[in-house]
Amino acid sequence: MPDAVPGFIANMIDPSILLLHVAAFVASFFQAVTGIGFGMIAGPFILMVLEDPAAVVISTLMSALVAYVLFPLVRHGTNWRLAGRLLVGAVIGLPIGVGLLALADIQTLKLGAGLAIAILTSLMLFGAPGTDKPGWTGDLVFGGLGGIFGGALAMPGPTAALRAAALGHKKAEVRASMMGFFVGVWPMILAAQWIALDIKTQTFWNAASLMPATLAGLVVGNYAASKVSESFFRRVVIVLLIATSASLIGNVIWVWMGDAP
Repeated sequence: MPDAVPGFIANMIDPSILLLHVAAFVASFFQAVTGIGFGMIAGPFILMVLEDPAAVVISTLMSALVAYVLFPLVRHGTNWRLAGRLLVGAVIGLPIGVGLLALADIQTLKLGAGLAIAILTSLMLFGAPGTDKPGWTGDLVFGGLGGIFGGALAMPGPTAALRAAALGHKKAEVRASMMGFFVGVWPMILAAQWIALDIKTQTFWNAASLMPATLAGLVVGNYAASKVSESFFRRVVIVLLIATSASLIGNVIWVWMGDAP
């Protein structure tokens, strides 16, 4: 514990970490507005700055914090049937995702995150065949993909939200249902990561250092949710995701070129 505390304090004041606090604020803001976003926005920045698979655990902890704070405020709009089916699918996909996290090196993780965000952003923009057909099959498939992305990259939300939106659920219902899904899935993801990875005490202190920015973004985002159109926020999120994907893939290519003889 004594060795961890100085690291915690350093993370609070180190200029190289300030970007993470900004990313945490922006990510929790958009998650409060749309129901998804933290893992896709903040997660990659944490991964690039820390250069360690523990970054995925930090993203998981912060995402869980957002879900448990926000869910009581929106729970009345939850579609429990959809959230429950997605959760069953996530249970199936989660071991695959955590297995990938445990086996992959840091550059592979960053490349995987960049490609995953690019694919998910394309699906958000253009849709995907079959996503609008109701039933157990679709819910399990997209929940399973959420489990894979959640275990490997702390991103269980985008495929689940894509499914909910394609089925024609309204903004408030999608937002609440995603929070209900997250309340169930984040503890499972964290438990699986705990078993598969060697999580050090410093990881929890690093996560704690991001709590103020995360909570601040959550408060502002929850207030803004009813003030500004979702379409505007959706356009901003798309731009952020494209930039994040490009920066991750570009960072990996830069490292590989630097390592080349």
